[in-house]
Amino acid sequence: MNHHRKDGDVAPEPAPSWQQLLELIERLDGSEYDSVAIEFGDISVQMSRGGAPMIPSGAVESRERTPAPGGRTGEAPASDGPAITAPMLGVFYRRPAPGAEPFVQPGDRVEPDTTIGIIEIMKLMNPVAAGVAGVIADFAVEDGAQVQFGQVIARLES
Repeated sequence: MNHHRKDGDVAPEPAPSWQQLLELIERLDGSEYDSVAIEFGDISVQMSRGGAPMIPSGAVESRERTPAPGGRTGEAPASDGPAITAPMLGVFYRRPAPGAEPFVQPGDRVEPDTTIGIIEIMKLMNPVAAGVAGVIADFAVEDGAQVQFGQVIARLES
Protein backbone atom coordinates (compact mmCIF):
# COMPACT_ATOMS: atom_id res chain seq x y z
CA MET A 1 0.00 0.00 0.00
CA ASN A 2 1.28 3.49 -0.82
CA HIS A 3 0.85 6.61 1.26
CA HIS A 4 -0.29 9.94 -0.25
CA ARG A 5 1.79 12.97 0.64
CA LYS A 6 0.50 16.54 0.96
CA ASP A 7 1.95 17.47 -2.44
CA GLY A 8 -0.16 14.73 -4.06
CA ASP A 9 2.75 12.44 -4.88
CA VAL A 10 2.60 8.84 -3.74
CA ALA A 11 5.28 7.85 -1.27
CA PRO A 12 6.34 4.20 -1.25
CA GLU A 13 5.65 2.26 1.90
CA PRO A 14 8.76 1.83 4.07
CA ALA A 15 10.54 -1.54 3.93
CA PRO A 16 9.55 -3.98 6.68
CA SER A 17 11.84 -4.40 9.68
CA TRP A 18 13.58 -7.70 10.50
CA GLN A 19 11.13 -8.15 13.38
CA GLN A 20 8.17 -7.75 11.01
CA LEU A 21 9.73 -10.29 8.62
CA LEU A 22 10.28 -12.77 11.46
CA GLU A 23 6.66 -12.32 12.59
CA LEU A 24 5.51 -12.92 9.00
CA ILE A 25 7.58 -16.10 8.82
CA GLU A 26 6.09 -17.32 12.11
CA ARG A 27 2.56 -16.69 10.81
CA LEU A 28 3.26 -18.41 7.50
CA ASP A 29 4.90 -21.34 9.28
CA GLY A 30 1.64 -21.92 11.16
CA SER A 31 -0.41 -21.81 7.96
CA GLU A 32 -1.49 -24.63 5.65
CA TYR A 33 0.63 -23.58 2.65
CA ASP A 34 3.20 -26.05 1.26
CA SER A 35 5.29 -23.21 -0.19
CA VAL A 36 5.07 -19.46 -0.33
CA ALA A 37 7.09 -16.59 -1.80
CA ILE A 38 6.52 -12.97 -0.87
CA GLU A 39 8.38 -10.01 -2.34
CA PHE A 40 8.41 -6.49 -0.97
CA GLY A 41 10.65 -4.19 -2.98
CA ASP A 42 14.11 -5.76 -2.90
CA ILE A 43 13.21 -8.09 0.00
CA SER A 44 12.10 -11.63 -0.80
CA VAL A 45 10.85 -14.26 1.67
CA GLN A 46 10.58 -17.85 0.40
CA MET A 47 9.49 -20.84 2.46
CA SER A 48 8.61 -24.45 1.73
CA ARG A 49 7.75 -27.52 3.79
CA GLY A 50 9.05 -31.08 3.63
CA GLY A 51 12.69 -30.19 2.99
CA ALA A 52 12.17 -29.66 -0.74
CA PRO A 53 13.78 -26.35 -1.67
CA MET A 54 11.59 -23.90 -3.51
CA ILE A 55 13.35 -22.55 -6.59
CA PRO A 56 12.32 -18.98 -7.33
CA SER A 57 10.88 -18.31 -10.77
CA GLY A 58 13.52 -16.90 -13.08
CA ALA A 59 16.33 -18.51 -11.10
CA VAL A 60 19.46 -18.93 -13.12
CA GLU A 61 21.10 -22.37 -13.06
CA SER A 62 24.64 -21.03 -13.51
CA ARG A 63 25.02 -19.27 -10.18
CA GLU A 64 28.40 -17.92 -9.21
CA ARG A 65 30.05 -20.57 -7.06
CA THR A 66 32.56 -20.25 -4.27
CA PRO A 67 35.74 -22.27 -4.77
CA ALA A 68 35.64 -25.76 -3.29
CA PRO A 69 38.36 -26.77 -0.84
CA GLY A 70 40.13 -28.67 -3.62
CA GLY A 71 41.05 -25.37 -5.23
CA ARG A 72 38.61 -25.32 -8.16
CA THR A 73 37.28 -21.88 -8.89
CA GLY A 74 33.89 -21.20 -10.42
CA GLU A 75 33.32 -24.85 -11.32
CA ALA A 76 30.59 -27.22 -10.28
CA PRO A 77 31.64 -30.19 -8.16
CA ALA A 78 33.16 -33.14 -10.05
CA SER A 79 30.03 -35.29 -9.61
CA ASP A 80 26.87 -34.92 -11.63
CA GLY A 81 24.88 -36.81 -9.00
CA PRO A 82 21.94 -35.49 -6.96
CA ALA A 83 22.47 -32.03 -5.48
CA ILE A 84 22.05 -30.94 -1.87
CA THR A 85 20.94 -27.32 -1.91
CA ALA A 86 20.83 -24.54 0.66
CA PRO A 87 17.40 -24.38 2.34
CA MET A 88 17.98 -20.67 3.15
CA LEU A 89 20.52 -17.94 2.62
CA GLY A 90 23.31 -17.36 5.11
CA VAL A 91 26.83 -18.51 5.91
CA PHE A 92 27.43 -22.23 5.40
CA TYR A 93 29.68 -24.07 7.86
CA ARG A 94 30.75 -27.68 7.43
CA ARG A 95 31.79 -27.86 11.11
CA PRO A 96 29.77 -27.54 14.32
CA ALA A 97 32.45 -25.21 15.76
CA PRO A 98 35.75 -23.69 14.62
CA GLY A 99 38.49 -26.32 14.80
CA ALA A 100 36.01 -29.22 15.06
CA GLU A 101 35.83 -32.03 12.52
CA PRO A 102 33.37 -31.50 9.65
CA PHE A 103 29.92 -33.06 9.98
CA VAL A 104 30.65 -35.17 6.87
CA GLN A 105 33.49 -35.58 4.38
CA PRO A 106 33.47 -36.52 0.70
CA GLY A 107 33.11 -40.30 0.59
CA ASP A 108 30.85 -40.43 3.66
CA ARG A 109 27.45 -42.15 3.34
CA VAL A 110 24.51 -39.93 4.33
CA GLU A 111 20.83 -40.52 4.95
CA PRO A 112 18.07 -37.93 4.39
CA ASP A 113 18.27 -36.81 8.04
CA THR A 114 22.09 -36.65 8.21
CA THR A 115 23.35 -33.16 9.09
CA ILE A 116 25.94 -32.11 6.52
CA GLY A 117 26.48 -28.58 7.86
CA ILE A 118 24.86 -25.54 9.37
CA ILE A 119 23.76 -22.21 7.96
CA GLU A 120 24.07 -19.15 10.15
CA ILE A 121 21.59 -16.36 9.61
CA MET A 122 21.10 -13.52 12.08
CA LYS A 123 23.23 -15.33 14.72
CA LEU A 124 20.99 -18.41 14.52
CA MET A 125 22.56 -21.74 13.55
CA ASN A 126 20.27 -23.87 11.36
CA PRO A 127 21.19 -27.49 10.62
CA VAL A 128 21.30 -28.54 6.97
CA ALA A 129 20.09 -32.10 6.39
CA ALA A 130 21.18 -34.04 3.30
CA GLY A 131 17.55 -34.62 2.31
CA VAL A 132 18.53 -37.69 0.26
CA ALA A 133 20.50 -40.87 0.84
CA GLY A 134 23.81 -41.46 -0.90
CA VAL A 135 27.55 -40.88 -0.72
CA ILE A 136 28.94 -37.33 -0.63
CA ALA A 137 31.00 -36.79 -3.79
CA ASP A 138 32.11 -33.20 -3.26
CA PHE A 139 31.20 -29.84 -1.74
CA ALA A 140 30.43 -26.92 -4.08
CA VAL A 141 31.14 -24.27 -1.44
CA GLU A 142 33.87 -23.97 1.12
CA ASP A 143 33.46 -23.76 4.86
CA GLY A 144 32.38 -20.25 5.87
CA ALA A 145 31.05 -19.26 2.44
CA GLN A 146 27.95 -17.13 1.90
CA VAL A 147 25.21 -19.22 0.23
CA GLN A 148 21.92 -18.30 -1.41
CA PHE A 149 18.60 -20.11 -1.14
CA GLY A 150 18.59 -23.06 -3.56
CA GLN A 151 22.34 -22.87 -4.25
CA VAL A 152 24.09 -26.24 -4.59
CA ILE A 153 26.10 -26.96 -1.45
CA ALA A 154 27.20 -30.51 -2.25
CA ARG A 155 26.58 -33.34 -4.68
CA LEU A 156 26.19 -37.04 -4.14
CA GLU A 157 27.90 -39.68 -6.23
CA SER A 158 25.81 -40.58 -9.26
